[in-house]
Order: sequence, then structure tokens, then C-alpha cells
Amino acid sequence: MCTFTDIEKKDISSYLSQYKEEMPEWLRNYSEGAKVTFPDILSGRVGYYPGSEYDRNLIEVGLKAQSVHSFLYVDYGISKKDLLNHLSKRSFIKGYHSIGRIEWEEKDIMPNGQYPLNIDNGQPINPPSFVDPNEKPYCITEIMERNTNKGKNLSVERFAVTFLFADGIASYYQLFCREYKKTPWIVLLQDHGTGGNYDKFGKGGLLDAIIMKNRIRPEFVLCAENTPIWNGYVLVDGLSPTTGGMHNFERQLFQKSL
Repeated sequence: MCTFTDIEKKDISSYLSQYKEEMPEWLRNYSEGAKVTFPDILSGRVGYYPGSEYDRNLIEVGLKAQSVHSFLYVDYGISKKDLLNHLSKRSFIKGYHSIGRIEWEEKDIMPNGQYPLNIDNGQPINPPSFVDPNEKPYCITEIMERNTNKGKNLSVERFAVTFLFADGIASYYQLFCREYKKTPWIVLLQDHGTGGNYDKFGKGGLLDAIIMKNRIRPEFVLCAENTPIWNGYVLVDGLSPTTGGMHNFERQLFQKSL
């Protein structure tokens, strides 16, 4: 089991700060209207959050640790109109402002088209009835920059957050297992019970089966107290949990062990 010494800070971001990431080149050189590809968005470390809504917890942890610069939020419960209204009314992350927005077409994200989901112990993916059938899928990347150089050693200068109107389970398979064959560095894992998901994200669910079958397993998982952690992960001992989401569930940090 991983440990964190008593003389060091015991919050999750402080632990992850030993894995600092240099800002990806495309993000460092970005200016509004610059040509950016979706592979650029995924070129560095990625923080992935299925069923995210607007929960900032994963981003806040990654920024403070300076360990992630690109986040992928996937949720089929947020309309494009609601998302744009949310982004226009407030800074998504305190201390940052938007310096650009990219709207993607499906061909930009999945140039080879959709892949069939073949998981032996899985089930057909059918969005729940509350999903508006008239809502056109979207993918939007917001480029954020720190407001000031004050405290520059405490958070990253820039980051990107991509909002994808899609299924969080199928998107993991389509993007990471098939199209780009890339592993997210950290995933926020929280089941939502009656919140609209057709299957659980945690242990024993379809996402677990996809990850194990394809061996595309993140290094870290920020796992909520109501969600069973996948096999092959151990608790990073001695860290204070972080909280977030609609009901402020505690989340603990787990690291891949196998």
C-alpha cells in the first residue's frame, strides 16, 4: 500500500504534485483561432470524468497538483444551451478566465467512425429516457488561463476542459481503447444511483469490464465513497479525502497496483 509520510502535507493535490506535468506545447502556444486538433487535446495527461455535470473537483485537484492540463468531462444530461449559459455566467474555475473555445464535429473526434462495443459480459448501451432525443450531440473545448501571475507556483498557467455530450462508458471505449489507444492519467469515479445512468461506473459495471478487457487502466482514480473501486487499485494511505459533486461526497485517491 502506498504511504505518505507524516511530515508532508496530506491533501491529495500535494501528493500528486510529485508528478508535475509540463504544459503541452499546443496549449503553451495557443491563441484564439489557432489550429488545434483533437489529438492535441489528448497529447498530454488527461483527467477523465464520466457523468461529470459541472463538478469542478477533478479539475481543482489536477490544477493545484500541476499534474494535468487537459480534462474530458462527459455527460449526456447537459444540453448545449445549458452548458453555454453556465460558462457565460461565471468563471468555470475560480481564478481563471476563458481565452478561447473550440467546437468539434464528430469527424474531428472520431475520424474512423464509431466502433461496435463488444464486451462479452456487457449490455446494449441505450441512453435513459430523460435524455432529450432532439438534443444534438456536441463537443466543446474551453481554453482557460490563470487571471494573474500571483500564486503562479500554486496552480497551472493554462488548462483545457472538453465537454462531451455523450455516454461516459461508451466514450471511454471509443476514445481511449479504440481510436487513440491512450490511457487517462486520472479518472474521477462516482456512481449516481438513480441519477440517470443505465449501468454503474464502479467495480462490477460495464466500464470496469471495458477497462479490464482492454487493459487501458488509469494510473490514479479519485473514487467517491459511494462507489466500489475497481480491482487492481490500492488506497493511497494517509491522505485527507477531497469532496465534490452535488452531494459533496468524499473522494479518496487510489493508485494502480497491478
